[in-house]
Amino acid sequence: MEELSVDVLPSEILRWVREDAGEKHPHLWVRASREYRADNGGVPRISEEDDVNLVSATGTLEISPQRGPGGWTLQLRAEGTAELRPASEGDGLDPDAELSLETFESEFLNPEHGEVDITVQFEDAAARRRFEDWLGRKLRA
Repeated sequence: MEELSVDVLPSEILRWVREDAGEKHPHLWVRASREYRADNGGVPRISEEDDVNLVSATGTLEISPQRGPGGWTLQLRAEGTAELRPASEGDGLDPDAELSLETFESEFLNPEHGEVDITVQFEDAAARRRFEDWLGRKLRA
């Protein structure tokens, strides 16, 4: 499976997804999710009694053709804000939560969160051509 970076603004991709969702028969399968990680290895303890985890979230938006030959998946990945939480609470968060498009956008696609990695994965050369055709149509629209 081949993977390439894609140089398109996240806001453009969201616009395309929203336009597709508004059609009578949407062509795209879309899934937004949030994954949490707790890492207490790099967090200094304030005292011996303090036991905290640094919890960070990663948001992922996956887009692929819903019908017909596909073979490609466009993926946006962004890091969310990290926060300290008492270790006794665990991370206190759903380990793999599905999100609405609006929640994904508000939590992960804002200037405070930095870069968004946008990649596309292809099953084969034919899938790459189909993605390039789809992307070309979207950029010309």
